[in-house]
Amino acid sequence: MKHTVINLVLILLTLMSLSNCKNNLDVLAPGEESVSVYGILNPNESVQKIRINKVYLTSDDAISIAKDENQINYGPGELKVTLQRFVSGSSIPALTTITDGSKKEIVLTETVVTTASGSFNQNQRIWQTNDRLYNSGEYKLTIKLVSSGKEITAQSVIIDSVKPTNKMPFIYHPISYPMHGKYDLVKYPIQLNALINYSILTATQKIEFKSVINAKLYEVVMRFHYKNISLNSDTTNDYVDFNFFTVKSVSLKGDENLNVSFTASDFYNNLATEISKKNSSNVKSRISNYMEYIIFAGTETLETFLEVNKPSNTIAQDKPYFTNIMGGVGIFSSKSKSTITHDLASDFIDQIGCNSATKPFLFLRNDGIFCP
Repeated sequence: MKHTVINLVLILLTLMSLSNCKNNLDVLAPGEESVSVYGILNPNESVQKIRINKVYLTSDDAISIAKDENQINYGPGELKVTLQRFVSGSSIPALTTITDGSKKEIVLTETVVTTASGSFNQNQRIWQTNDRLYNSGEYKLTIKLVSSGKEITAQSVIIDSVKPTNKMPFIYHPISYPMHGKYDLVKYPIQLNALINYSILTATQKIEFKSVINAKLYEVVMRFHYKNISLNSDTTNDYVDFNFFTVKSVSLKGDENLNVSFTASDFYNNLATEISKKNSSNVKSRISNYMEYIIFAGTETLETFLEVNKPSNTIAQDKPYFTNIMGGVGIFSSKSKSTITHDLASDFIDQIGCNSATKPFLFLRNDGIFCP
């Protein structure tokens, strides 16, 4: 019975996530080698990374092969990996990187990284660049096998980040709604309106935002930052995430009103659940710090890839492959990230210290003492 390394690769790529070309993957002949690609560009990030592996059918054990770095990784210098940018449907490459105003092609450098243990060998060769990308246009990925000259290509639109709105809490203004650490309540009393206050337990809260052009998939994270004070009075920073269900826009035109909602009680219960998983043996007290709101946006191609490759809960396990890699398998797409931070109202800080769900975790009230 033949085993395929392709299945393992696609499962791995799906777990690693957050051009509109959709191709069915033809079954490889035994011994025939192909290329697996995982590349999600993000113009908000300072480093872009693309993972490229070998895939093929074999009569040997697929898991054993996946553990062999020489069979799943390309060797040094075997591939040349480049990025080009195109705008307004032109076939002529445009300026590709903000870092160098004259560059029309980025040649990625290769390196070996150590990944978490799992089905694959922990030593993985990736290709990366420190060049800053534009947040518009389309990027084309070209992978050239140096020995044969064969090229594998993929193309994807690049998407901009979600912009601040006029709705709390996803709003920013340097005076009325400053970011965390920039509040001056004496000079600007109006900034009280920008403090986060989830002290009313039954109130329904919303995080509202607008969609961006060419983005389909949105993930919202509410990140609560706090400080741990150890028994010897050392201070360390930590955080807990509140993750929401994925939101999808109706169209790709942008400017669509989207939101996620929750109750304040949901926040306290989530905080208690997540912080209970952390090591608290050396913690003397905790200080509530600030709230961060993160919105990731992803392309329709990325949304389709994740949808096709999500785990099945039915007996029928045969699933179609999805790839937008011409001459290979995998995904080349883009996502973006937008962040807003706000300081916390004193009533909210007091409620964190005194709420029945979070009180056992030693959060101090706003006045610096424990709740009775």
